[in-house]
Amino acid sequence: MNKARQKGTVGENTILHLLIEWGHKDVKRTSASTESHDIWLGDTGVTVEVKYRKAWSLFKWIARIRDVSDDNKWVIFAIHGDRRSTVGKQVDKVAVMDADFAAELLMVWRHQLDKANGVTLTP
Repeated sequence: MNKARQKGTVGENTILHLLIEWGHKDVKRTSASTESHDIWLGDTGVTVEVKYRKAWSLFKWIARIRDVSDDNKWVIFAIHGDRRSTVGKQVDKVAVMDADFAAELLMVWRHQLDKANGVTLTP
């Protein structure tokens, strides 16, 4: 296995374990031939791509993942390729997603917080 592919595998496994830790028990890595879709996130329909690089060029990745995702429900997990450097330690892992999908997730999160705090939403 070449070095770039090995690094990609490490990144995918890092995100896979992160998702499992957060309760996504039915996640798995997809085959290497699956275009812009590294992790299967159960039956959610969310397309998950992982990038483990020192330099990120998000625009081409976003265009590619939009082509393969359903209803713009996608996320790119980006991991800084040099986590020993100061910048790499600060950046570490981040997620980039479609803005509408992010707004939807934030609203779901807000409803959960309101419910946990006993807040009743009025129509």
